[in-house]
Amino acid sequence: MQIGRELKGAFEVWTKAAELGDADAHLELSRLYRKGLGVEKVKKKESYHTDEAAIAIAGHPYARHNLANYEVQNSRFERAVKHWIIVANLGFDP
Repeated sequence: MQIGRELKGAFEVWTKAAELGDADAHLELSRLYRKGLGVEKVKKKESYHTDEAAIAIAGHPYARHNLANYEVQNSRFERAVKHWIIVANLGFDP
């Protein structure tokens, strides 16, 4: 199936880009692992790539916004607010 080949190619490119420190690639990989698109759904890998995109590499605003939502789901509201404040300071308006 064509979509499968395209997704496999995208996964390979995003993986290499993530290894080189690209925050957007980490964000895309986190989405694939969250939705199970072309890969097995793996929460640990989703979280790793979200963390890398949001914090460790470049402070990707969308990834940090996702972290805030995750914190709310786990009743860690103070942490969520900290993420949202950082996101707002980065100029992100969801």
